[in-house]
Amino acid sequence: MGVILDLNLAQSYNAHKLWLMSIEEHGVVMKKSLHVRNASIAALLTLLLFIAAQFWSTTPVQAQAANLQATNSPQTIMPGATGRFNFTLTNTGAQQTFTLTTANSGGVIATFPTGNQVIVGGATTVVTFDVDVFVPASAVPGTQLVQTLNAAGTLTVSTFFTIIVGGATPTPSPTLTPTVASSTTPTKGLVCVDGFEPDNNPASAKVIDVNTVQQHTICPVDDEDWLIFGGVAGKVYTIDVSRQDPGIDLTLELFDANLTSIAFNDDFYDRVPTNPNPGDTKPRITIRIPADGVYYVKVRDAAGRGGINYIYDIALIDESYGPTPTMVREICQDLFEPDGLPEQARLITSNEMHESHRLCPEGDADWVMFFAKAGKRYIIFTDTRRYSSPSVNGDTQAGADTVMILTDRDGVSVVDMNDDIPGGSSLDSQIEFVPEVDGFYFVQVKNVGDIGNQFIRYDLTLLLCTPGQTNCGRGNVTSTQPVNPITPLPTGTPDDKP
Repeated sequence: MGVILDLNLAQSYNAHKLWLMSIEEHGVVMKKSLHVRNASIAALLTLLLFIAAQFWSTTPVQAQAANLQATNSPQTIMPGATGRFNFTLTNTGAQQTFTLTTANSGGVIATFPTGNQVIVGGATTVVTFDVDVFVPASAVPGTQLVQTLNAAGTLTVSTFFTIIVGGATPTPSPTLTPTVASSTTPTKGLVCVDGFEPDNNPASAKVIDVNTVQQHTICPVDDEDWLIFGGVAGKVYTIDVSRQDPGIDLTLELFDANLTSIAFNDDFYDRVPTNPNPGDTKPRITIRIPADGVYYVKVRDAAGRGGINYIYDIALIDESYGPTPTMVREICQDLFEPDGLPEQARLITSNEMHESHRLCPEGDADWVMFFAKAGKRYIIFTDTRRYSSPSVNGDTQAGADTVMILTDRDGVSVVDMNDDIPGGSSLDSQIEFVPEVDGFYFVQVKNVGDIGNQFIRYDLTLLLCTPGQTNCGRGNVTSTQPVNPITPLPTGTPDDKP
């Protein structure tokens, strides 16, 4: 028993020893695997920390260092006008030089009155500056444009500011669904196009020239046609639909540059004043334009009808005589037109006469400019005697009663004015002038009551009087011997003859 016990004990001891050896060897293997795993995790953490360090060192820190904001956004700006946005650029980090730029959106133009570079940082952490933003006249009212202002330097920051286009919001344009001929007939293409489409809103309005007829189509249903023209203050314009196909009843509406409605007409019965026709549904608008600028015309059917056969003719007329508009441009315009504004003034030189100016059409104004030396004596006057009918009006041109206004070098400040020559029986005008400063001065000639037609004519003379001359002026000019009787060039350039 003792031997067997010892043997069993020995076997048990050996088995236990083998088990311990197995455990020890297994632990070594586990330790090696654990080391490999720990090394891999450490390498991965190192890589992630490196990437994060690169990211944190560029973006988050810089974003906290610089900030750009528009303090008055959004802002409403009318088409064709300029608004001003105020910006604040904050940089709490090192001194930076930022170059300011804007992203283009809808034709908007941005300018920087203070320049396009801003230095922020160091002693100065906040800089404010202005950006003037111009909204084009073609911008559709109600549109919202989102601009991006970028400040690109060592740091790059940006901000958004919103522009709301002012004015009345136009009626949404209908979606044009072209009608194509059926497959059983020859293809004729798009039938809702009249040569001016798209023209369904102010932004796509098509230009119509004065004294020009255009043919349009109201198609499809609820179609609108928009036209645009440039109006001159004081001139009378007529927008006339001279023809419309059966089935439509057109309306006309006139808008100023801000898209404010200033005139409307549905039916115009008095095309023949002596015989009004209540059945005439063609519209017409006649208006004296209140200010220089662009004007819009909207044409639509009163009931929103439309179709491929709804054709009409429309004309813009800027001159009229009597109740029926009749254009006689070749007679109405003289050699000096256009001269209706100070910036269009024609040059007249000393001792020169402009022959055959015409006060035409109604509301016409003629502008001239001349150079005057300080201390010298100038006399400028109108003379209608050459065009008079002595048997009826003596030395006065029928319909002519000129008014003359002399303005300073700015073309605005009134220096003197005259209706009738003092001490005489003439309706002509005359101004005597001794300037205190050398420069170009301006003269406007109009007719009393803004009366105008192709028959009202006058000559305009500028005299430079010699020292001590007592007979200088219109009284020294006879109708048969005009001063310096030359025919002026269309630009008012003086004669080259000695």
